[in-house]
Parts: sequence; structure tokens; C-alpha cells
Amino acid sequence: MRISLSTNWNSSRHATASDMLREILELGFDSVELGYSLTGRQAEEVSEWVQSERIHVSSVHAFSSGSYSGNTGPEIFNIVEGGGGDETRRGIEAVKQTAEFAYSMGAGVVVLHAGRVPIKRHVRKLESVADKNLLGTKKHHKTLQRLMKARDRRIKDRFSTLCESVNELLPYFEKLGIILALENLPTYDAIPNEPEMQMLLDSFPSPFLGYWHDCGHGQVRHNLGILHHEGIVSRFADRIVGLHLHDVIYNTSDHHMPPVEGGTVNFKMFKFLAQKSIPFVLEPARGASSGSIKRALEFLCAQWDVTSGN
Repeated sequence: MRISLSTNWNSSRHATASDMLREILELGFDSVELGYSLTGRQAEEVSEWVQSERIHVSSVHAFSSGSYSGNTGPEIFNIVEGGGGDETRRGIEAVKQTAEFAYSMGAGVVVLHAGRVPIKRHVRKLESVADKNLLGTKKHHKTLQRLMKARDRRIKDRFSTLCESVNELLPYFEKLGIILALENLPTYDAIPNEPEMQMLLDSFPSPFLGYWHDCGHGQVRHNLGILHHEGIVSRFADRIVGLHLHDVIYNTSDHHMPPVEGGTVNFKMFKFLAQKSIPFVLEPARGASSGSIKRALEFLCAQWDVTSGN
């Protein structure tokens, strides 16, 4: 199998893509996910590396200035704003440009954060409960119930808009032969949540729409009492089109490289996916050491009884 490394780890430390990619190659990787912090200048250099077959691009994470002219970030656009407003229109066009960029890089998947429900106040209260080690208490259950009700009151129009956006985007992705992958996010305001993801995948059975499972985000949701992590992985197994790999400590602190003391992700649950031809992407925090990334690669291969193709 081939494990990629997200360029979000080191792209901000290098002015050029050549320096960025050399550092990644020195760690033993020959494949990357182009992260949302990639600059336009770096993207041009990556293209040269791809054409000369010095690097493979497994996936592209929206939205970087490599794919359009503007600021970078995973949620500077969304495709769920209710009422069919200009914001959704801009989001759809940015996703299309990212798909074209991915195609030019030989990537097979675009990873997307679709959008959020405006319930930040309730989300912060649940995070506060976790920070105070009150998970599993009456306070936790009441906070989660209020959060669920607040989300339910605001989701209808946004989920409808998401379906309309996917309906427009999917033919575009099918024509390019690239998968539109909607990523799970750790907080309860994210769209789609698990039931909505199931409805969306049922409504659009195309192989060019899929579920991108971020194992750290899934574990945070598990730790917060929102879902059962292993159950969700099993539920979406047939539509998982890629994974972000990182560990979680202290309930909600993610992007740690395994193995880490206090890590809560059971990476063995993903062993059955290791034989699938899908991207596996290590997504370390920007401050992660080179040594921790090397150890993570060795650890994951041992967990899954595989030899990395890197």
C-alpha cells in the first residue's frame, strides 16, 4: 500500500515546493496530499515534479491558492449556504477549479469540508464540558441534547442546498474522473453529519462521490459521545474513498502522530481497508518532528501487517 504525507505539515516552512518535497522524500515518502496551505508558486513547481515522475499526488485538499487565485483555507468557501446565495455559487466554482487542479496533478480525489450550521455557541459549550472532564455526566448529556436540537432547527435549508450543490458538481467530477470526497469533521456543527452523509450517498450512488474518513476527527466525535467510531467505519466501509491518519489525546486534541502516550484511536480498526486502492494520508500537526512522522509510518504498517509502497 502507499501512504502519503500532507504538505500542510511543511509547506509554510518552505518558499519553494522543491525544498518542501525534498524534505518529504527524505522521510521515505514518494506520495503527497496537496494541502490547502499550498501557494500558487509552490503548485507550479509541484507540477514539474509530477511531470518528471519524482512525486505522486494522491489527493488534493480544498482550498489552496494553487487551485485558484485567492486566500487559502479549508473553509473559506462552502457549498451549503441556504437560499442559493452568492456564497454557495462561489463555493461551487472554487470546488470546480480545485477539481481541475487535481486533474492536472494526476490526483484522483478532492477532499472537501462542505460547510457548517451556525451554532458555534452550543459547540463551545460541549467543548467546555470535555475540557472540564465532565464527559458522561448529566451535564454532558444535557449539553449534547441542546446542541442536537439547535442543529436540527437550522439544518433543513443547508442540507437541501448541499444536495443541490452535489447534484451540480457530480457530473463535473465524473467527466474528469475524479472523486469528490466529503470529509467528516470533529465538531457537531459540520455538514453533513453521519445520517446526512448516508442520505447523500444513497441519493447519489455514483462512484465519484465518496466519504473521506478523518480518523482523528472520528475519534473526537466518539470521545464527545456523538457516535461510535468503529461502527461508523463499518457503516461507510463501501464508500470510504480515503483516510486522514492522526491520533487524539485529552478527548479533543488531534493531529498527533501515533504511537503517542494517551492516544485514543484504535488504528487496527482500519486494517481491513489497507488492501483497498484508496489514499491513506498522514496528517501531522505543523510542529510535528520528522522522527515522529517516521515512527508513525512504521507503526501503521505494523498495525496492518503491510509493507508501505513508499
